[in-house]
Amino acid sequence: MFNLNNKIFTAVQNSKNGEVSSETKFYYYQQDKMIWAEYYGGEIAKGFLIGKWISENKISFTYQHLNTRLENRLGKCITEFRSDNDKLLGQESWQWLDTLETGQSQIREI
Repeated sequence: MFNLNNKIFTAVQNSKNGEVSSETKFYYYQQDKMIWAEYYGGEIAKGFLIGKWISENKISFTYQHLNTRLENRLGKCITEFRSDNDKLLGQESWQWLDTLETGQSQIREI
């Protein structure tokens, strides 16, 4: 299990139907297997996520944010982490819970 506490991530890739971009910053925290984060930037005015480790390298969480149009969006995500040049890289599979659209994104520790 990786330690996500006090790690900062940004998106390096996202599906077209996603709202997160390289301007979005994720501030992660961890207590044992529980994880949470606050995120904002780009199209995201303010967002929060909460979840847990489900294996040695995967987390499962739900997320909710207000975009810059003040639309409330929510979804769920599985992120698989790996180490890449001493930084963490996360491959994400997510789904909006309002439209049920799915997507893929990638985040990288900064």
